[in-house]
Amino acid sequence: MSDLERPTIGPRFILNPDWNEMPQPRGVIGGLAKLLGIGFLGSVIAWQIFSALSEAAGYESILESELEQWSVSEQLILIVLIAPLLEETIYRLPLQRRFRPGLVSLSLAIGALFFAGAASIAFWVILALAIAVGMISFSSEIRDQVQQKWSTNPRIPIWFATFVFGLIHIVNFDVQWSIFALLVAPLVVSPQIWLGLMFTIARVRYGWWAALVLHATHNGLIWSISGLAG
Repeated sequence: MSDLERPTIGPRFILNPDWNEMPQPRGVIGGLAKLLGIGFLGSVIAWQIFSALSEAAGYESILESELEQWSVSEQLILIVLIAPLLEETIYRLPLQRRFRPGLVSLSLAIGALFFAGAASIAFWVILALAIAVGMISFSSEIRDQVQQKWSTNPRIPIWFATFVFGLIHIVNFDVQWSIFALLVAPLVVSPQIWLGLMFTIARVRYGWWAALVLHATHNGLIWSISGLAG
């Protein structure tokens, strides 16, 4: 493998993502520690840059007020265990070189269940999409065609999953929607988009479990810092 093809956890992945796995188990702990630091620092910088814009657009964070209804132990379980497990299953479980319709279908179904109420149109649209993707498993011709595009164009699934992961965190804000608020939404959640990229690098390079560990560790770190600051 040439130096250009050798898996890295640097900025090259962000601009030109690939499906290359890191040789196991070399450098897993060091790699995750590096991603944790880069993710934390990058998210803080993004928040500092765009916080004024967020306030100007009318975004008000409601995350802390919502967490106050839970006890400390309940917050710990929710933030460090449940949220990372759900989000990594929904957004990053299917992100691997081999296209697995079942995993994509599972992620869509869980996403519909937890982020769209059964009474909403979005729930049924996403559920129908999950069933449609799952049906690809029964057609080897279609599956092979999708596999070819999936393998040669990793930017599409990786960037799409990362962008949606970031945008869903809009629910952490109370906002009066306007054209301006809509346009700046990606900037408001840029810290989450950046973190999603770090979790994705961990998932592709080391495996799904690594993304889960990194996500849980980051959430625990932020929760601990917020608790000390409070």
